[in-house]
Formats: sequence, structure tokens, C-alpha cells
Amino acid sequence: MAELRQRGGALAAFVAACGDDEERGRQARELAGRLLASDPGNLDAAHEIVRTLADWADDLADHPHHPGVPRPDEADRLTRDHVKDVLRDRLTAPARDWLSGTKLSLDVCFFALRRVRRLDPQTREDVFYAYGRGTMALDLGNRPAAARELARLRELRELYEA
Repeated sequence: MAELRQRGGALAAFVAACGDDEERGRQARELAGRLLASDPGNLDAAHEIVRTLADWADDLADHPHHPGVPRPDEADRLTRDHVKDVLRDRLTAPARDWLSGTKLSLDVCFFALRRVRRLDPQTREDVFYAYGRGTMALDLGNRPAAARELARLRELRELYEA
């Protein structure tokens, strides 16, 4: 559903901003609003809205800013960013504080380890891997995984700072 919402929002914004038909632009914004407010379990309605917006965007295919269809890796990245933004607004203050604190800790450990000159190539690769997994776990709201990766980075930092 998050991918549909993200794609629908991008298509609606394009149609509303780049089309010459003001009524269609208003309808595109209205469809995007319905898509964001729709029940997550109603995928058929979401697919239909995105299909409609895609058809309208295809009418403007020659426009230089046409969004096109993203590659699979780009679609994943855009969806993850969209979910992160939407979910962050719905988190409680303590949950947001935990996420921010954990992200800061991951950053501090990662940048401290990157400055260590005596890291062997395998350990350096492990540092990047643990940091990437930790930040991805935060993006997805997986606290245990984020905590595990943070613990691994702290362990490496203590080992190499001694």
C-alpha cells in the first residue's frame, strides 16, 4: 500500500502541476487525498486510483518532467522514504526519541570507526554492513534489529579504541 500511495502522490502532483486542465489537476489532488486516506486493506481501490493517475500522466508523456516508471531499486527506495515519513508522524514522542537517539548512536559509532586507520578490510566492510542494517532497521521500525546492529558497532568501537 505504501508503494501505491507514494506512486499515486507523485503522479497526482505531476498531473496537477504540469497539466493545462485545472479541473483534471483538482481531480488528481482529490484522488491523491482519497488514496492517502484509504483503508490499507483495500488494495483494489488503491490500484484503480493509481491506474487513473497513470493514465492522466501518460497524456502528458512528452512533458520533460514526466515521472516515468521507476526502476525496482528506485521504487523500493522511494517507498521506504515514504513509509518512513508517514510512520514518523504517527509515532509517540518516546518512540521518536528512541529512534533519534539510536540513529545518533549509530552515526557516532560509524563515523568513529571510519576514522580508525588500523581496521582491516573485512572489519571495515563489517562496519559499513552493520551501519546499513541498523539504519534500515530504524527505517522499518524494527527495534531489536537496530539494537543488535548498534551493539555490534559499539563492540567494534570498544575493541579498536582500546
